Amino acid sequence: MIRWNEWSMKFNGCLIEVKINPKILGGIQDYVTAATFQDMEIAIRNFNLEAARISPLLTQFTDYSLKRIDYCVNFDLNELVSGYSSELIMDLIKRSDIPLYYKEYMEYDSIAHRMKSKPGSFYLMNKSTNINCYSKLMDLQQRSEDRLRRGLTPIPQKILDFAQGIIRFEVQCKYRKIYTASNRAKEAGNRNQNKYETLLSDEVCKETINYYYNKIIGKGNWYTLQAAIQKIKQQRFHKQKENRLIDALQLVNQCRSLARAKALYKGNELKAFKQTLNDLSLLGISPVTIPKDKGMKEIPNLLYTYYDKIQKENMQKQIAEFESDCLNEYIKKPV
Repeated sequence: MIRWNEWSMKFNGCLIEVKINPKILGGIQDYVTAATFQDMEIAIRNFNLEAARISPLLTQFTDYSLKRIDYCVNFDLNELVSGYSSELIMDLIKRSDIPLYYKEYMEYDSIAHRMKSKPGSFYLMNKSTNINCYSKLMDLQQRSEDRLRRGLTPIPQKILDFAQGIIRFEVQCKYRKIYTASNRAKEAGNRNQNKYETLLSDEVCKETINYYYNKIIGKGNWYTLQAAIQKIKQQRFHKQKENRLIDALQLVNQCRSLARAKALYKGNELKAFKQTLNDLSLLGISPVTIPKDKGMKEIPNLLYTYYDKIQKENMQKQIAEFESDCLNEYIKKPV
């Protein structure tokens, strides 16, 4: 945006940065449920109305460029894996992989006198993308406490109750990541109200979530060490492969983190270890194992359990629509 500066008698440039939550902007005061592509139409309309009310300098949504997009999915443990606590699930997730060029966000703990990750959060960062997997309840509790310290109204208890058992997996794509893609979206012929439709679609969100979830947490279910070893032995591989798979599980269990176990290898040894991890993934086994004192042998993979649930719901919806159509046809049929 260019403005004339009467003092310096020059044109000066200025940048306006706007951060929006489509649900809140759409009039839905929901701190828990993730926004979808369907929320964008009313959000954009309200953005334009609010911008015009504040100042003509804020212009329209179509005049802005994207700086960051957050793709996310909510896992409701009460629906997907009932009986497992958020604390246990987050403990397993925090033992996942940390990809090359990423680092985990940590803060200095004045009591422990060392850097520690935030409780209930596994937050990985690099220059183009941040990955944040966290307990929604713990996140809102922290926000509520921050609001109290600033003399503001805390988040209502009913919202905190609604967040109970929800784990959010969030991919924060920063400017470096989306610059080229956003330019392609503008050049793709989108002349409707939402010029970034291709970037904000449900399909792109799903692809992005799948890629990073599989890269960090993986495709397998969580098992206890003994249950995972038993599953491997049932495959009746030759002894060398069986030992290789079991050794990898035992190492990750000993290191209490896949990332720490992987850091022990370099060169060809690292390449071989990655192949072993891929072999475990093909068996549906996560290299991160459940501590034996938790009293459970297996916990399903959150992402694929989520997709199974969505598929079943869609199937039931299709069946209900088919039955309704058949009933309507029967009613219309002349006697």
